[in-house]
Amino acid sequence: MTVAPSPAALADVISAPSISPGTYIRLRREEVGLTIENVAMMIESDPPVSLSRRIEGLTMIEADVEEISLSTAMVLHEVIGIDLRILAYWMAVAVGATPTCTGILGPFNPQLSA
Repeated sequence: MTVAPSPAALADVISAPSISPGTYIRLRREEVGLTIENVAMMIESDPPVSLSRRIEGLTMIEADVEEISLSTAMVLHEVIGIDLRILAYWMAVAVGATPTCTGILGPFNPQLSA
């Protein structure tokens, strides 16, 4: 089980220079010390998909060529600890929205870091 970052840590990420959703995923993967191949081996799919196709899909997501599905986002949350709120923020920015930190994180709530 991954531990969610604190609201302050999330605010720091969101106030950083703009990045794409794929870049956020790549940076998080690198932060935990895994290659795309490592992550692809940790992911199961239904129906089963070959390892090479999972590697290709992850590569395309990180390159922002392919959009990330909700199910893939949930799996990457479990496998590499991407924060779904941060991903949602960068996805909104990528389509031209101007989300606010409060809009993504909600009002300050100590339970957000639990």
